[in-house]
Amino acid sequence: MKLLLVFLGGGIGSVLRYSTGILIGRLTPPQADTPHWLSMYPAATLLVNLIGCALIGFAWGMLGKPEEGTELLRVVLVVGVLGGFTTFSAFGWETLDLMNNGRVGTAMAYVLISVLIGIFAAWSGHTLGLVISGG
Repeated sequence: MKLLLVFLGGGIGSVLRYSTGILIGRLTPPQADTPHWLSMYPAATLLVNLIGCALIGFAWGMLGKPEEGTELLRVVLVVGVLGGFTTFSAFGWETLDLMNNGRVGTAMAYVLISVLIGIFAAWSGHTLGLVISGG
């Protein structure tokens, strides 16, 4: 049962991640003469990772302890949907690609923004989830 929930949730998360990439691609001007803010960083992955960090914190805050009967919901949302939605492996590859293309400063900014704001987003989401759930 849990494997099926992870499978279904992962499919939903992956479709959401892919859709975010399409949206960011549509907002990024093609072949702009001057760098556009969306083309300076791997914007889709950054956005997905920051949203994912906030949502995982929120989910953990809202769902309480697994022994309180939320284990299946946690499996489908956290492991499935958010596991399919977030893209840490893409983050690693894109950072390496930026560095390999001589954009070391951009790569370091991407890492710092992703990690620091991601941790803050996870903390904020968790705190909000606890406040809303009364936990």
